[in-house]
Amino acid sequence: MNRIGMGIFIACVFTVSSASGEAVDIEGIVARNLPTVVLIHGKRQDNGAPVQGSGCVIHPAGYILATAHQAQGVRDFSAKFADGATTELELVEVRPEVEFALFKASRPLTHVAIVGDASVLRGGAPLVSIASPINLEFTTVSGTVANPNKTYDNYEVLLASLTATHGSSGGPVFDRDGRLIGLISGGLNEVDFTIVNKINNAFPMLHARSLLPTEGSSAVADEDVLVPVAGLSESELRAIEAYNRGVRATTLPEKIEAYGLAVTLLPAFYEACFNLAIAEARSGDADGAIARYRQADALRPDALEVKRNLGRLYLKNKAYGEAVAVFESALALAPDEAQSHNDLGEAHRRAGNFADAVTHFKASLASNGEAPVVHFNLALAYANSGQASDAIAHFQAYLSLSPTAPDVEQVQKMIAQLQASSK
Repeated sequence: MNRIGMGIFIACVFTVSSASGEAVDIEGIVARNLPTVVLIHGKRQDNGAPVQGSGCVIHPAGYILATAHQAQGVRDFSAKFADGATTELELVEVRPEVEFALFKASRPLTHVAIVGDASVLRGGAPLVSIASPINLEFTTVSGTVANPNKTYDNYEVLLASLTATHGSSGGPVFDRDGRLIGLISGGLNEVDFTIVNKINNAFPMLHARSLLPTEGSSAVADEDVLVPVAGLSESELRAIEAYNRGVRATTLPEKIEAYGLAVTLLPAFYEACFNLAIAEARSGDADGAIARYRQADALRPDALEVKRNLGRLYLKNKAYGEAVAVFESALALAPDEAQSHNDLGEAHRRAGNFADAVTHFKASLASNGEAPVVHFNLALAYANSGQASDAIAHFQAYLSLSPTAPDVEQVQKMIAQLQASSK
């Protein structure tokens, strides 16, 4: 349940919105994504009984992502769309070890979901799902991330406060920006949470076929493409040409190749370094992304977004000492921002430096005392250091500021345990 403030990926192509208190446009998310959702029908191979699930279109060539258990032992697949249109489906690949299946429609498909990144989601992040439980086709439900980092059957998932019943499997789940971050896999019997299989688990399968992630369109805004000025060398012109090809590319392998060429031709090309780092991180190449972020950081030491993205990669890789160092440099650039102190505090907490963590979480609260996430993190730091009464106080502050948070019961149990241990 650890939380760390989300940054902003500032690049020409990839963007990740920061967490905020703005209302989520659920109607807009549904309007954009409903045409990408499919109801999948099939028949069991053993007895011919009907099977129903959901899926999501992820490529205009007709590729549809679904869950593995919808596909195993099933035949005669077809898909139905919300507008009533249908298409036959071919089962292309099943990867049961990560609970994903890939289908292909018998015709190209116009509407495609934009793939997001589940790894950046934190507890409390809003979610919207469109699924087809039995007798409830194309039904919208909304909720929040209850726990962003859980393991289920040896692959990473997140738990969500989304309603899911029989037939919901494969229902796409979208973040606050309408990006596909996973599929409903099932529910937990012991708690009222839904298991969401992170889209990241499907990346190796999709990358192998050069399918995704994609921004959903090859169109690029004029301001995203760099226009060369007079007097540039041949190498500089070729680097800009490669960079613009990366901007226009619709698959990660293409982006990585194009941005990589731009950096090779012009090692001081900051924008290409930064975009290449983001693409490598999205593709699962953490080491490559770290190296590229470090290169971008050397080129532009005052770029706060580079340091925050790099720090999060270090945290993800459990390189806590490196994370602390990077977030310290980010704090030097933005010493008055609550996020700077919260990021550094969480890095210290995970590194076991609880006193330093407390110092920075308190500094974050001094900048923004109404941030429930920071109260939660500070409570954990106090609990880690054996200061039960202070931990209880900040857990209670968290509950007071977030009375409808999905982890209320869990936090209440933690408070009870701390109270019992302090007697």
